Amino acid sequence: MPQFVINVQDIDEAGKSYVFSLTPAWLASALGGTDVRADERAPEGRLEVEAHKQGADVLVRGRLTSALVTECSRCLDDAFIPVNVEVVSLMTARGAELRPVPDELELTPEDLDREFFTGDRLVLDGVVREHLLLEVPIQPLCTDECPGIPVPAAVAGPSDLRDVGRGGIDPRLAPLLKLVGKNEPTEE
Repeated sequence: MPQFVINVQDIDEAGKSYVFSLTPAWLASALGGTDVRADERAPEGRLEVEAHKQGADVLVRGRLTSALVTECSRCLDDAFIPVNVEVVSLMTARGAELRPVPDELELTPEDLDREFFTGDRLVLDGVVREHLLLEVPIQPLCTDECPGIPVPAAVAGPSDLRDVGRGGIDPRLAPLLKLVGKNEPTEE
């Protein structure tokens, strides 16, 4: 069942303001199937929008705030993502008598901020979900200084190639020692 619904008949050209809560249940449902979830420690998210009617179309503009959690790409701990983003969408009416056939097959830059609706209700759930997911970085980090998962000593190689340890250097790799230090910058 849609959570963020606006009745088109209630909107006039002066506009109308709406405030919706992003409940944990809605976030769990909308973000299901992704690696992103709601931050239980943060307060409920909020969607504040103002809708203006422009002929048969409706311009929706507002702000979306929430808090999300996903895995840190370095250490796999929780990475907390605050969401505070502007939402702008042109909702274009489509129906049996009004634009019954989809517009051009090629998308223009103006089409990227356009959504379509039929009937007398605007459902913003998809727009809200899209904006939430777009705020998640490709490589989320728990902190900027995250060192990542520590490499076990049994797997890590020597910190210096000259540190041969107990077994000595493999004779096949010995010529590589000549290269150590050759690429260091020279002072001029």
